[in-house]
Amino acid sequence: MFKLKQNQQGLAAIEMTLILPIILLLLFATAEFSRLLYQYNALTKATRDASRYLASYPAQTSNAEHILKFGDLTSTTEILPGLAAESTDFTIVTNGEFITVTVIYDWQPIFGDTLPSFVSDANFDLSFPLVTSYTMRAL
Repeated sequence: MFKLKQNQQGLAAIEMTLILPIILLLLFATAEFSRLLYQYNALTKATRDASRYLASYPAQTSNAEHILKFGDLTSTTEILPGLAAESTDFTIVTNGEFITVTVIYDWQPIFGDTLPSFVSDANFDLSFPLVTSYTMRAL
């Protein structure tokens, strides 16, 4: 019995070494997916607020764009990182009685934006666009 316990010393450390990378991968993937959902929800809310503002004041597109980027007319802090950058595409379409606001935001993972390719010299880009659109009837 004593000899069996002596042969098992260090087994828990080896098991933890084998399982830890899988657990960390699942943890980081869950964190990234949660962050993606949070940012998509914030982007959708900002698009809805800008569309609602444009429905009331159709001629003030610059104010609506400011609401879209910063949340309200007085704030200077971006809702999402890089939302006020030139790479973010804002489209405002007024079609008679309807106003459509479309936003294309380049989502970037926090743990790295490229994945190395072991087969070729090119890296895989992990960023992709979040697209949200909202249509309201103008008042």
